[in-house]
Amino acid sequence: MNVAKQPKAIDTAQVARKLDIARKLNWICYSGLLLLFAVWNLFLDGSLKWWLLQTIPLLLVLPGMLKRRQRSYLWLCFILLLYITAGIVDVMMPTRGWQHGVLTALSLILFVSAMMASRWQVQLQNAKAR
Repeated sequence: MNVAKQPKAIDTAQVARKLDIARKLNWICYSGLLLLFAVWNLFLDGSLKWWLLQTIPLLLVLPGMLKRRQRSYLWLCFILLLYITAGIVDVMMPTRGWQHGVLTALSLILFVSAMMASRWQVQLQNAKAR
């Protein structure tokens, strides 16, 4: 008896709510990272060169995020792995400031919310295609 499993029906309203929350969280953390880099590099102890180096990778995915493209959320996750790694390494150094802890927290939250937004967006698209 080879019975193919039917895909489980999803509650599209619930997935849409989750997606909306994830997108809002994405924008909060994304804006927080950009603000952190601006304050850190332009006003505290950085430079314009470091600010550009930190913000340009994030700005590359901005057009796709504004258009709510699923692929942009995935690329954001890949980019955030660099920020997470750098933040964790710097947090472990006793001479580093508070900025590295904030960088790590914002990057981790943004990574998870972008990953889940991408997943929920695909679920909604698949549900609408049926």
